[in-house]
Amino acid sequence: MILRKYISPLSNTLLSGLLFAGVIFVFPVFALTPPPLILKGQSAENAPIEIRLTRDDIASLPQESITTSMPWINGKATFSGVNLQALLDHYQLKPGTIHFTALNKFTAELNWQDMETYQPVLAVRHNDEWMRVRDYGPFWLIFSLDTYPNLIDKGFLEKMVWQINEINVVP
Repeated sequence: MILRKYISPLSNTLLSGLLFAGVIFVFPVFALTPPPLILKGQSAENAPIEIRLTRDDIASLPQESITTSMPWINGKATFSGVNLQALLDHYQLKPGTIHFTALNKFTAELNWQDMETYQPVLAVRHNDEWMRVRDYGPFWLIFSLDTYPNLIDKGFLEKMVWQINEINVVP
């Protein structure tokens, strides 16, 4: 009987401590995992394609870099990731209008011909650092504005979507 008097408060303290530790030490691990990219479209046979890609999946594909200046970044910066055309070709998506949706539901469109002409990169790194959601990541569509300065006048700034969470190619 005497042991129960001391064990019960002790177990409640331990349980509370473990729960608190779980909130402090486990929650940030989940919070640090970037949201996936959902890639949608159709195959050449018109079968629907929907794939969930992690940042590591994107990083495992052949990487390209673009060094450019942009209105949102001071000076020049280097962005690396997969070439958008290479990504869509890798998953054999039928060509069409490419729709981008960001985490905040901002949307933009890019036609297939402009993608082929300007070769944007779906960046996952900025100056060799993983991009976090609060730093425009985890996925940002980057065009080389230094190579193609006319893109600024053509309205391509709004096509440079950051925090992309979905790409949908509509034939």
